[in-house]
Amino acid sequence: MKESEIRPKELFKKYLDLSLKDAEEFDKDKFFTTDCVFCGSKNTRNTFVKHGFNYQECNDCGSLFCNPRPSETDLSGFYSTSASAKFWFDSFLPKVEESRRIKMFAPKAKMLIDKLAEHHITFNSLCDCGAGSGIFLEELRKLGPTKKYSAIEPGEVSAQILKNKGIIVLDKTVENSQEWAGQFDAVTSLEVLEHVYSPHNFVKSLYNLLSDNGFCLVTTLCYDGFDIQILKENSNSVSPPHHLNFPSVKGIELLLQSVGFSNTIVFTPGKLDVDIVLNSDTCPDFLRTIDKRGEGAIKNLQKYLVEFNLSSHLWVIGVK
Repeated sequence: MKESEIRPKELFKKYLDLSLKDAEEFDKDKFFTTDCVFCGSKNTRNTFVKHGFNYQECNDCGSLFCNPRPSETDLSGFYSTSASAKFWFDSFLPKVEESRRIKMFAPKAKMLIDKLAEHHITFNSLCDCGAGSGIFLEELRKLGPTKKYSAIEPGEVSAQILKNKGIIVLDKTVENSQEWAGQFDAVTSLEVLEHVYSPHNFVKSLYNLLSDNGFCLVTTLCYDGFDIQILKENSNSVSPPHHLNFPSVKGIELLLQSVGFSNTIVFTPGKLDVDIVLNSDTCPDFLRTIDKRGEGAIKNLQKYLVEFNLSSHLWVIGVK
C-alpha cells in the first residue's frame, strides 16, 4: 500500500490547508494545562510548536500530547462546525471510501479476526465507537455474519448512513454512552483516540460498554513510530487541532491498565511509515540511499519497524 492510495496528495493538501486556518481561529488563551494524558506524570518537556499548538513529551512514558489544549466543549464545537472537518466528511472521504475499504478496512477486519483467534478470544456482539459510515463494520459482518454489530457515532450524517445500512446506532459521543453500559462482548475504536480531549475518560467509557471478560481494540497514532519520530512537527499526522494525542507503546499500556483492562496486547502493524517519510520534503539523505537499494530494501525496513513495534500505526487489545 502507498500513502497516495488512501490520501491523494492534492485532496489531502487542501484538507491540511483548511486545518491550518481552523487552528489559527482557536483562542489559545482559553486552553487548559494538563499532566500527561496517558500516564498522569507531571514530568514533561516542551518538544515543538505547530500552528500555535504546543506539544509536550512525557519523560516517564515517552508519549506526545498537545499541552495546553482546547477544552472539551471547544473541541466538540470544532468538529461540528469547522471547515476542515466538513471537508473531510463531505469531500475527502467520499472520494477515497472504496480505496480505503480495500486497502485499509478489509485487511483490518481480517487482522482483528486472526489476532483474536490467535489469542483464543471470541465474541457475539460488537460495538464500533466512532464508526463513521460503517465500512469497518460491513467488512467484519462479511467475516462473521451471525454476530450482532452496533455503532456509536455522534455525527448526524454518519449516524443516518449507519442506520440505512441496518446497523443499530447510538448517536452520542462515547463519553455519553452510559445507557449501553455492559452490553457488548467486544468494543472497537479506530483512529479516534488521537482526537479526544481526555484519553483516560474516552478509554474508561469504552471499558464501561463491555461485559465481564469482553475485549476492546483501540487503534491510533503512535509516537514511537518511525515517520512521526523522524518528521516530528513536519509530520502531516501531527495536525492540530485534529490530532492532539500520540501515545508511546508504554503510554498506551499504562492508559488501558489505569482504567481496569488486563492482558493488554500491543503491536504496530503499519505499512506506510517509510513511504510517508520518502514522500516528505524533509526526508533524510540516508533513507534516500536505502530507497536506491530497491523495493526490497524498503519492504525489509518497514517489516523491521513492524516486528519491533516501531510503526506509527498502533493497535492495542485489552480484556476487561
